[in-house]
Amino acid sequence: MNKKRFAVPVILVVLIAGAVTAGALRQYAITDNKDSEATKEYSIIEVQSGAVRVGIESPAVIEPYRQRVFRAQSAAQLSFVAQQGAEVEEGRVLIRFDATDAESKLARAELELEEAQLSLVRSEGALAKAQSALENAEALFAAGALTGEQLANAQDARDSSEYQLQMSEISLRKSRLNLEAAQAELGATVVRAPFTGRVLSTEAESGSQVSSNSTILTFADTSRVRLVAEIDEYDIGGISFNQRAEARVDALGGTSGDIPVFVGRVESISPAARIVSNISVFTVTGVFDNPDQRMRPGMTGDLSVIVAQDRGLVVPAATISTVRDRSYIDVLNENDEIESRRVETGANDGVHVVVLEGLGEDDRVVSYRTASVDILAAPAAPANDTNGSIIPISVPGSSGGSAPPAGSAGGGGGGGGGR
Repeated sequence: MNKKRFAVPVILVVLIAGAVTAGALRQYAITDNKDSEATKEYSIIEVQSGAVRVGIESPAVIEPYRQRVFRAQSAAQLSFVAQQGAEVEEGRVLIRFDATDAESKLARAELELEEAQLSLVRSEGALAKAQSALENAEALFAAGALTGEQLANAQDARDSSEYQLQMSEISLRKSRLNLEAAQAELGATVVRAPFTGRVLSTEAESGSQVSSNSTILTFADTSRVRLVAEIDEYDIGGISFNQRAEARVDALGGTSGDIPVFVGRVESISPAARIVSNISVFTVTGVFDNPDQRMRPGMTGDLSVIVAQDRGLVVPAATISTVRDRSYIDVLNENDEIESRRVETGANDGVHVVVLEGLGEDDRVVSYRTASVDILAAPAAPANDTNGSIIPISVPGSSGGSAPPAGSAGGGGGGGGGR
């Protein structure tokens, strides 16, 4: 899995480049009191204001924000299909099926409903007559003019009419359901856009016959896109919902080579890891506005999640030493003597670090040299570098973990000029 940490030096580049010019450096040599033969060379760095951003970057694939795949519910003939690439507003027609059969079913269902309504009216009339006949028979039976068998026949006729009325009511309900189904089937012959979007692909043409469940077209909302990336378990702890995210798509660089940076946010983080090449990875999704449709589904890019960003005085990361979670930096005082000072540090990209408190713009920072090679002063980044720099995964300040010279706070864990 190709994953790396990065720093975005857009603001920092110009400032650091000014701090390491030949005019800003002076070479010195000091003698260690404990060993008169050992000397340390150092340079003086004039600090300047700047910013450092640190993030986690991973390859990603661009996906539409919303996507629908439309399939045929049954075998049918197409009378209209929106063209590939067409922009369709919400509610407009995407697909239209031949409606001849559906219209015929609807007409039959309407006739069946009318018949059921007429049958119900007849059943209600028949029940009313049977009820009246029963009442007359009961009166005659009470007067002794009608036998018991004749009365029973009148009761049976009334019960039969009541049963027939119930059957007519059931038939009417069935006819109404059939009519609703026929109307829905006719409505299904027209498929409308569920949201404003673009036709990504079509699998059938107008006039063609399609089978049940076959794909007709893919429709998507590309005014926003998602970048989906895999982040390993060691970095996922620094990512949270709605965190700032950036997208870089090399394919959009054009002939000038200037790759645009899109700003979005982290939308989702998978709750459980997947094992990929024996590494536990989490799926992280960033969402980005895409009003000009430049980012296209299927393109590849880099998803960058900003995990630290600070502005302040910027110094090379190796000039910071850390003792018991406290940070110190060596400066040259007014008497040209080296003293150690406690500072509060911010974002650290492994090359540069932001000092938030404890250092002033007029302070002269000491950068030690070894074997005539300055391993502590940060190299200047090219002014046109917009790709970010790949940095190692390290604890901020640990790269300067060697003990400071005698008399400094780094060796005594808080002595000297700590504030």
